Amino acid sequence: MQTFVFAGDESGDVSLNFAKGASRYFVMAVIGTEEPDALRQMLARLRQTNHLPANYDFSFNALSARRLRERVFRALGEADFDAWAVIVDKTALPDIFRLTSSLDLYLYFVTEAIQLIPPARREGATLILDEFSPALDISAALRRFLKTRNIPRHFKRVLAKRSQSEPLIQVADLVAGAVLRRDAQGDSEAYDWVEKKIRQVQEFHI
Repeated sequence: MQTFVFAGDESGDVSLNFAKGASRYFVMAVIGTEEPDALRQMLARLRQTNHLPANYDFSFNALSARRLRERVFRALGEADFDAWAVIVDKTALPDIFRLTSSLDLYLYFVTEAIQLIPPARREGATLILDEFSPALDISAALRRFLKTRNIPRHFKRVLAKRSQSEPLIQVADLVAGAVLRRDAQGDSEAYDWVEKKIRQVQEFHI
């Protein structure tokens, strides 16, 4: 039996310093597939057919050209993956969150998204996260956070990679960006292409 490979990425930032330009919303998205190489190859074909560099990093914020964005999201809508996401209105967070480090805020919402995934799918799976910091052992940090929150880990491996080197993270970025654009700007064009892939979007509330 094949196991799942999951990848997570965020849209927005975890800062609560709104006076210095922090985003109001933060989205953490996790995508999962039993065919990770097929997803990677899909992005490779999109680069080739759209005459993009071989190392082009598909980022939602970088897809400013409407035609390219439509091609990318149409392809995602036909790809084999599921997605789960948590969206946070940071202006509604209790003050205690202001005493929390950026890393712990990030891990808190990563674990919120993880809990949306059925445990049976997580069992023995691999989770790949975007690199938060080159010096950080994300696996150990996440393991600590899951234990503190009494959330069963299930994953066999947790890895950190740069998004440019891991297309699955780029897919998670695109999904997170589509959710953020829908809720923060009322623009659901990108979201509509991948809506059938999204199993749950949870609005975070304490």
